[in-house]
Amino acid sequence: MRMLLEDTIGAVSLTRLSDDRLTEQKGAVGVWEAPVWHLGVLNLNGRVYTHELGERIVTEGRATLAYDGHDGDRAGDYGPAKAVCKNPRIEGNDLVVEIFVIDPVFDARMTAISELGVGIGISSVGYGETDEEGVVNAATYELVRYLDFVTAPANKSVAIKKERRVEALPDDAGTPAPEATEASVENAKRLAIYMHIQEAILERRQK
Repeated sequence: MRMLLEDTIGAVSLTRLSDDRLTEQKGAVGVWEAPVWHLGVLNLNGRVYTHELGERIVTEGRATLAYDGHDGDRAGDYGPAKAVCKNPRIEGNDLVVEIFVIDPVFDARMTAISELGVGIGISSVGYGETDEEGVVNAATYELVRYLDFVTAPANKSVAIKKERRVEALPDDAGTPAPEATEASVENAKRLAIYMHIQEAILERRQK
């Protein structure tokens, strides 16, 4: 049976790319890149994404939306989308994608967080099968989204979440939100306060 696989890579340092790249995606206000999976090794949720799977994803070259993982209204709706992710490539042992942010406020938040040296958590979403050792079947895996933005897990032990079995695929990009742990909820509260402050600063500057 295929399962919904949501894998948090942890807090990563997103790299902002030159604004010259904005012309590649209409409506983009900022361009970033980030590793989605560490290939060939155990990821935080206890699964292994192989180089074979990574190469298949690169060959397919899909583009997917990215959402704020804390937004409960994101399922099945384009409105809350924060970015378009595309141009996958393998860099070393990582599957890397480019992130074209289409929400100006969210892009400013990402910039502020990045400039403080704080990692931004990302979580991939897809459907697939794993063997007893957690290796994802490269032939049957179906990518839903390269990533959603999530609160970085406090450490690896709290990042391992239970897999949720599903009987059928949801409509479009609608998927349930990742399960929360006590530590991640606390981190989410802190990040929400910080983001609220940043939003207030931005609003004041725009007046």
